[in-house]
Amino acid sequence: TSPAGDRLIGGSTPLAERFELHTMAMKGDVMEMRQLDAIDLPAGKTVEFKPGRLHVMFIGLKAPLKVGDKVPVTLKFEKAGELKVDFAVTNKPAEAGHKH
Repeated sequence: TSPAGDRLIGGSTPLAERFELHTMAMKGDVMEMRQLDAIDLPAGKTVEFKPGRLHVMFIGLKAPLKVGDKVPVTLKFEKAGELKVDFAVTNKPAEAGHKH
């Protein structure tokens, strides 16, 4: 809810090979996911990340995650630069067959 808008342009974590920004939307009867180059963060607005909508993906996890883990992440913003945060694993991570 910053008074100045910004854009989330990426991130990283030592626990995965890649950090990607994604969105999901219905196209007819098919749920489509696509990678984004950036996510606009309008001034004074809240942008919510959640499964099935805007979300981040850790690609190439170096170890399995479990509920209760803290994941160190560096978020990269167009104007604000880098911000170090911890993501909390609060839900059961994807099944082993899901490679993200």
